[in-house]
Amino acid sequence: ISNESEDDIGSNANNLKNPNTANTANTANTANTINFETLNNNNKNIEELSNTLDNRVNLMKNELETNIKDIYAIGDCAEQHKAIGQRRNIEAVWYTGRMMGETLAQTICGNKTEYKPGHWFNSAKFLDIEYQTYGWVFSEIGKKENETYFQWQHPKEQKCITISFDKNTNQFLGINTFGIRMRHDIFNKWLTENQTIDHVLEHLADANFDPEFYKLYESKIVEKFNKENNTSIQTKKKSWKRIFSKA
Repeated sequence: ISNESEDDIGSNANNLKNPNTANTANTANTANTINFETLNNNNKNIEELSNTLDNRVNLMKNELETNIKDIYAIGDCAEQHKAIGQRRNIEAVWYTGRMMGETLAQTICGNKTEYKPGHWFNSAKFLDIEYQTYGWVFSEIGKKENETYFQWQHPKEQKCITISFDKNTNQFLGINTFGIRMRHDIFNKWLTENQTIDHVLEHLADANFDPEFYKLYESKIVEKFNKENNTSIQTKKKSWKRIFSKA
């Protein structure tokens, strides 16, 4: 497992061939680089390994194994040869490392497991503003021809949402939220079920995860959507039965 840049890995591989610099390189990078000394102790030729190892540690398959047998790579710097779905080859988010770690733990413990990260999601907090994304909401430049967006923004507070959906089928594709907490499990379920934006807006209260006594905006959001799209969607009250039902 490595957190080094391409240049660092390439220079370390060259240092291994030079006995005058090998000790310095190994000392400085013991915690973050593949332990070549251990590999050598397992009767593997260190010269061959330094030549074989790609500049980036490459994942040959979804079990997270690199181009060197029994050596695995996980984390936000690990690159896959083939991206999964619309995901990128390298995903610099900590959730990726967590899911990879859970997957690899199964493999190391004898239960060979394929890495399946599922629907894209991420969250962060910028000072006092929370950001969440579930599914795919591309930029105006990156969105596909069948995609369209609905946006709602609070007139005074730092709260807004952007929902992506298929303009031909109304299938819900993803959501970005600022300042409003949403439940990951609920959106993951809706994405798996290929629900429509009508269904998402109708049951939007189920997805809200703001603390108690926070003001809710589902009715305002749906009102704006109805006005812009000539629809008559009615919001439903939050249902804990629906929230905790299995996908």
